[in-house]
Amino acid sequence: MQCSVCGAPATNMTPGDFDGLVVSCPHCGHYEISGTVMNQFLRMSLTERKDVLEHARRQAPQGHKPAITSSSF
Repeated sequence: MQCSVCGAPATNMTPGDFDGLVVSCPHCGHYEISGTVMNQFLRMSLTERKDVLEHARRQAPQGHKPAITSSSF
């Protein structure tokens, strides 16, 4: 698969019961995207996606992967 943020080759780590996508990218790291914002997120520019991921990183509790949700925008 491709990273939803930067487009680099990445690994899909999504568990079967998760509504969204969990990604492991060598450039962007581990993160998840809620299914409710997936389409909106993928329509953003590269710069906007990177900014949203950075915001999610700042909001994530220490030791947890960033979660891109509606509050990340």
